[in-house]
Amino acid sequence: MHDIDLSAVDLNLLVALDVLLAERNVTRAAARLRRTQPATSHALARLRELLGDPLLVRAGRGMVPTPRALAIAEPLARTLADVRRILGEEGAFDAATSARTFRLACPDLLAAFLPELLASMAGTAPNVGLAVRAPDGDTAGALATADLALAPASVEASGLMRKVLGRVTWVVLAREGHPGVGRRLTLARWCAHPHVQVRVTDGGDASFVDRALAAAGVARRVSLHVPSFLVAPEVVARTDHFFTAPRELVAPIARRLGLAMHRPPVAIPPVPVAAYWHERTHADPGHRWFREVVAGVVGEVLGGAGA
Repeated sequence: MHDIDLSAVDLNLLVALDVLLAERNVTRAAARLRRTQPATSHALARLRELLGDPLLVRAGRGMVPTPRALAIAEPLARTLADVRRILGEEGAFDAATSARTFRLACPDLLAAFLPELLASMAGTAPNVGLAVRAPDGDTAGALATADLALAPASVEASGLMRKVLGRVTWVVLAREGHPGVGRRLTLARWCAHPHVQVRVTDGGDASFVDRALAAAGVARRVSLHVPSFLVAPEVVARTDHFFTAPRELVAPIARRLGLAMHRPPVAIPPVPVAAYWHERTHADPGHRWFREVVAGVVGEVLGGAGA
């Protein structure tokens, strides 16, 4: 590693790097930085030269961080937060006039509350921005580049703080006229027909549903694994697959697709959902405002149970 003359480093480059690592897209990063795309691309080029690393590399239609970039993301965010406190940027927060952008990491299913969140923010903070992305690692890793993360309340990690927002209960989705339902959905029929399963970080339907089945001494037949809760109901609408998912979050999708919702034939415990944030941002007035808004909206969607 070569020595770097800090007096020659532009602090704005580090701000740009923080946003680039969060967005992983030059166009979106430029919008958040209020710069042109060429200027943001130039900043990325300067950062690559400064650090001697590509930082972000092409992968399909997007960009992914290099191991070096992942290693510096969390300490960079922490350092910039410290600088903001030193300079007084975090000393006060006025939602009505702030143009700050908050970063939220949550699985696509939990993003079902976004319309309500945007409506709530628009009424009190018309210029505040929101950047949402699915976590591509565990919750602690997601918070390296996010202000707030939503995940099952079972997540434990040092340095993280949390607030339980509510809980989800379980329902089985099936198309109308599904041959495995009959007058009621029995355990034997549920296990005999194929299932679509979603795998997500920090616990998806697999860990909770299959744990309940194992306790009952039975197993289901999963014939399709998908990465998204938004894909699974579409599959159910066109096939004889079952999909077991949180009622509070899939009910709007089920109504839109005309899917029937059935009680699971085996007891699946409700799952508490929590908001997580890093302790370094706990006292930030803007962050406090943001997490209170998210907690209010998500708590209402989830009924506030367990909060």
